[in-house]
Amino acid sequence: MISFKNARCALLVTFLFIVLSLAPSSFASSPSRGGENRGWRARAHATGVQHDLQATATEEAPPITHYSLPPKKEREAVHLAKTGRRIFLGEFITETVVLLLLLISGWAAKFRDWAERISPRRIIQAAIFWPLLLLTLDAALLPFQIWGHALVRSYGLSVQSWLSWALDWLKGEAVSIVVVAFVGWLVATLIRRSPRRWWLAAWAVSIPLIILGVYAEPFVIEPLFFDFRPLAAAHPALAGKVQQTAARAGVAIPQDKIFEMLASKKVSWVNAYVAGIGNSKRVVFWDTLLARTDDNGALFTFGHELGHYALDHAWQYIGLCAIGLLIGYPLLASISAIVLRRFGERWRIQSAHDWVAIAVLLLIVNVTQVAFMPLQNFTTRRFEHQADVFGLELMHGAVPDAPQAAARIFQVLGEANLEEPSPSRSTVFWFYSHPPIAARINFALHYDPWGAGEKPEFNFAPPAAPASSQAPSH
Repeated sequence: MISFKNARCALLVTFLFIVLSLAPSSFASSPSRGGENRGWRARAHATGVQHDLQATATEEAPPITHYSLPPKKEREAVHLAKTGRRIFLGEFITETVVLLLLLISGWAAKFRDWAERISPRRIIQAAIFWPLLLLTLDAALLPFQIWGHALVRSYGLSVQSWLSWALDWLKGEAVSIVVVAFVGWLVATLIRRSPRRWWLAAWAVSIPLIILGVYAEPFVIEPLFFDFRPLAAAHPALAGKVQQTAARAGVAIPQDKIFEMLASKKVSWVNAYVAGIGNSKRVVFWDTLLARTDDNGALFTFGHELGHYALDHAWQYIGLCAIGLLIGYPLLASISAIVLRRFGERWRIQSAHDWVAIAVLLLIVNVTQVAFMPLQNFTTRRFEHQADVFGLELMHGAVPDAPQAAARIFQVLGEANLEEPSPSRSTVFWFYSHPPIAARINFALHYDPWGAGEKPEFNFAPPAAPASSQAPSH
């Protein structure tokens, strides 16, 4: 999961095809994210509540039959979700309008002229043009980002100070500018060398860059925002159980690939995820999750994450992206050619590889991205469901009443992250990268292929003996 990218940065990275906009932040964040893909939340780096959830992690707690929130919390969750969607829509409209105004007013062309006067070298021009353009867009988006952080703070969901938030914003800006300047230069170079077939060259270059981005993200991006430590350092007993659970699934995960993220320094919501590919692949527990559940809940969460790990969802998503880009690139090139013929002279665009022409590509992607959100979210919801099945089957017989353990951790996650109980179908269709919490609890409680005499989807060896309930691992 790339938890640290805001919606616009994810859009840019998607457009520039260096890092998957959804991996690992979408499918890798697993049970710990209720479902809605809220870019404004990620930008605020804060969600969750400071409940005392210990009662939900004890055997004395009543059984979970469905997802529910107390009336006051339900109203807050609904208002939070609706406001978050308004912020997302406001950002989308604002960025589209401001980018269009920069083109119509000639300011984008002025940025290009300044860059060309300063240096004849294209790489230097890119290092001037793109920061000017992106900082202008970000200045227009900053009120929405401030609104998002103020919102979660007002609900007591954020534990991050404004100074810390501002520093994270600056770090995000720096990453965005470096990535966009480089890839903007790369795209312009490909168009200049092959005006008609640039999209095919871009596709060929994109695939290794995507792989490199997903591989490097745990090393380069995540440590900029949070601190990590080996899970065994603070939770040695749980780390041992995690490795035993992985071995039962036929997966060997070294202890130095299982981490605890010190999320509580900034956030109070709960999460876990898988990141990276190859030897950069790792499983990450947030310390906020471990503080709010017992070992059984943590092990089910791990079982879900192990599903992403073992089923190679990252590679599957890379493959889907490769197919999508092979279709999307020529479509993008065709739309861009039409726009340049219609508005190129008016917007002072000198050629197809002009920096302003590359900004037009960004505008097209910004306008069309919403249309592709349901497809992206459908894909990740499917991955999440597969990981839920994997976790439920892996935990069957390994912990007492595995369905109830799964339902209980989902309830904890929903409460801690203030997930709305009954989102509409259209909301799930457009915005949810995960199945809603209510649906996941219902599935966990009723999934029983063994009782129905059916064959489970995954063939796990039965555990040696059921594990006993454990005290919270913190």
